[in-house]
Amino acid sequence: MLMFNKYSRILSHTVCAILISFAMTSPSHAHADATPAVLGKTMGEWSMKWWQWALAIPAATNPMLDNSGAFCDVKQTGAVWFLAGIFSGGTTERNCTIPHGKHILFPIANAFWINSALDDPNNTEADYRQFANDFLPPSIGGDLEATLDGSPIIFNPKTPIIRSQSPVFSVKFPADNIFGLDPNLLTGYPIVSDGFWVMLPPLPRGTHVLHFRAGQSQNVTYHLTIQ
Repeated sequence: MLMFNKYSRILSHTVCAILISFAMTSPSHAHADATPAVLGKTMGEWSMKWWQWALAIPAATNPMLDNSGAFCDVKQTGAVWFLAGIFSGGTTERNCTIPHGKHILFPIANAFWINSALDDPNNTEADYRQFANDFLPPSIGGDLEATLDGSPIIFNPKTPIIRSQSPVFSVKFPADNIFGLDPNLLTGYPIVSDGFWVMLPPLPRGTHVLHFRAGQSQNVTYHLTIQ
């Protein structure tokens, strides 16, 4: 989902999700086994962890659907904090408290393919990867903005913005899932993500304002408190 403009749809027995957000630099491209690695995992592996986090949260407490940030700490574990975007686009302003020392991961533009019970069981991993790729926009451009504390974000060269495909993974979907579908149609089926990701290094203690904007369609502000 989730990162700042999300469209989901079910067409021709296909479940997919597209998340679009924005950055100020051109990404490199890598697959699941590519370098660089952050905290022992590639960006492809981190993207898998992010999706498993986001898709497993019930709709009632899913950070993608909340405009206040009240659920930004739901199921947050480990050394990396996952930030969600807006499920259906628009403007939002959220508050989020993050423990000191956490890296912060969010997608810039991404999509996933789940070869669900409604899809062709003869599809292969190569098909999943191509389908996920096909749902990404051909380019990210236009009236975009990404700032931290009022300054353009400078991405740490050791943790760059990077395009990466995930390993094949699966999710245990809750009954109250964001698609409103029978979880048995989704749970355990193979998923591949393709997208552009940013991993920010830990921020200094105190308050910070993280802002992402894309024209008139998306305008997201996070008021972050680093404990």
